[in-house]
Amino acid sequence: MNEQPSGLCEEKIQILKDYVKKGEEILSNIEDWESLAGILAERDQLILKLQSLEHQLNHNENDDYCSSKQKNQVDSLVKLILDLDANCINLIQEEQKKTIQDLKKNQQNQKVADYEISLTPSYGTFLDAKK
Repeated sequence: MNEQPSGLCEEKIQILKDYVKKGEEILSNIEDWESLAGILAERDQLILKLQSLEHQLNHNENDDYCSSKQKNQVDSLVKLILDLDANCINLIQEEQKKTIQDLKKNQQNQKVADYEISLTPSYGTFLDAKK
């Protein structure tokens, strides 16, 4: 029974590594909004797998399912995930502010363009000097 929990711990470590990769994908595709939804969906699936695995580990009622080396590896991966998530939040907020500023600038430019268009007469013809 000791072999099965150790295998579950290795599986947990692999899921955490995959989660880190998804976090890196988010960071590298932060400006590509269309791909973020898919990456986040894949990351949610990893969370569900991890929750299921945690349930299995808790069901075994064995506190020593991971060696100290594995526990350290899990801890370092969790810290890395927290740092990646914090970076993702900051970058998304910056991108959001940038997008809002671009929208404001675009709206302002449209108002200026509408004002310039309304200055030109929309009816009548220009007089010809020869007539």
